[in-house]
Amino acid sequence: MRCEPHPISGAVYEAIGDGLVRVEDKAKGKSGVFRYDGTWIEGDLTYADPHMLIYVGGPDLPPGRDIPYPLMPPLEKDIPEFLESSIGAMVTAEAPQDAKIIAPYVGDPGKETPEGMRSASYIPLEFLVENERRPDLLPPVYKKSAPLPGGPVKTSVARYIDRKYHELEVEHIWKKVWQLVCREEDIPEVGDYHLYEIANLQYLVVRTGPSEFKAHVNACLHRGRQLRECHGKKAHEFRCPFHGWTWGIDGSLKLLTAEWDFPGVREDVSQLPGAKVATWGGFIFINPDPDAISLEEYMGPEMLEHYAKYKLENRYKQADVVKVIRANWKAVQEAFLEGWHSLATHPQLLLMGGDIADVRFDVFGNWCRMGHAGTGGSSPHRGIIQSKEAALEQFRATADFNREYLRGLIGEEADTYSDLELNEQTFNNLFPNFSPWGGWARIVYRFRPNGDNHEECLMQVMMLAPWPEGKPKPLPKEQRFLGPDDHWTQAPELGSLAKIFEQDSGNIPQVYRGMKTKQPPYVWYSAYQESVIRNFHRLYEERLGLAPGE
Repeated sequence: MRCEPHPISGAVYEAIGDGLVRVEDKAKGKSGVFRYDGTWIEGDLTYADPHMLIYVGGPDLPPGRDIPYPLMPPLEKDIPEFLESSIGAMVTAEAPQDAKIIAPYVGDPGKETPEGMRSASYIPLEFLVENERRPDLLPPVYKKSAPLPGGPVKTSVARYIDRKYHELEVEHIWKKVWQLVCREEDIPEVGDYHLYEIANLQYLVVRTGPSEFKAHVNACLHRGRQLRECHGKKAHEFRCPFHGWTWGIDGSLKLLTAEWDFPGVREDVSQLPGAKVATWGGFIFINPDPDAISLEEYMGPEMLEHYAKYKLENRYKQADVVKVIRANWKAVQEAFLEGWHSLATHPQLLLMGGDIADVRFDVFGNWCRMGHAGTGGSSPHRGIIQSKEAALEQFRATADFNREYLRGLIGEEADTYSDLELNEQTFNNLFPNFSPWGGWARIVYRFRPNGDNHEECLMQVMMLAPWPEGKPKPLPKEQRFLGPDDHWTQAPELGSLAKIFEQDSGNIPQVYRGMKTKQPPYVWYSAYQESVIRNFHRLYEERLGLAPGE
């Protein structure tokens, strides 16, 4: 049974079975019993932290699966050996209670810096660059700083809850931007195809050659019947099940049944309409706009340089989970575009480290970088602030650990990375909805409407494990689908991420419900810590032709 102290109050949360948690706050001389969903059962303590309740007493992972996600063995068969190794024993061992950091909330006072107000735990980027032990390996983009100017902004809740904006998104975003479809290894052989759906749009993305892909609108040119209703393998053609009209996998017309009854029609239906296709880092993208700029131009030079050395195309897809969440996709995505919610939403993370207050945010056009060149250990909301020297010592120790850990996965390639690259855990975002994390964090997010339902989101989480270049990869992990009432812990391949997502899922639907009743009917986004969300809405307004905050 899990038992943890609260990092701020010191109250002890102890699972007692059947989803119940006993909470004892000795400082107040009170205790109570709660269900993990927050329902009070008994005792003179009548309220407890809902996210600690979820973490301690909520749905759990199978034994041996609560492994920190950056260290998850790429292959499930290797988990038992990992757990018996020195690293596995170290990261899964229960930390002694006296090693867990408990401190009362005092609030982060912030401080003035040359870039503006930042957290009191702010460490200048220049300090980490100047103390880089392998400066010759550091890509120049790591030295750049590009904070978004401006102060807090407010945005109407209508943008999330009003169907009108969903319809505008279809016309001005989903028909106009580069968007992720799948990984190349999801359709590995010629004729393999992936059915990509976004809002009311559907495309068949098919491998037409060893390194060639095409995207076709998934509708017969006769009466509009869907050509395919799911992903498929080794197709030679796309034949409409309604009347048999048939096109090749390249989209060219092969058969027009009863053509005698359609004089003059062949030319109009000779080619399935489609979308532009491009690949990057092992991912496949489409853009339905025939006049769209290239994917590389859309991403921008900073994004291309930042990921160049990581060779995402070499990674092995060890997890692919899609979950339905009852909230608009923008509300869901925004929960993952800032880090300071960890203080309240993931309190267990504070027990062994900081509160993720000193996160660096950079904006480069359509791509934003979050968490770049940060250090852990400080918790300014609790008055715990490391010196630069102590932070640097920890920073270098983490780089050394990660280098040796990666050496066991990718061999000598581990020696080609600088300290900054080995520390990086950036949760980046490419407008509108693609978030491949930087560094060795493995995580890739995608957020989109659940079909044509603007009040539900499909949140997709992939984990891409480091894999030796040139070594054959096993088949990628099959996608797991979770309904709105399923728990993330039903996807043990996510490791410790599943427990974290359980806490996030305790917020997001309630955020969306709150938006519908909120007065006044707008939400606020902060100047710096939510600047990436501000940038999203800036681009969103430009594309939809909206006034600021509309």
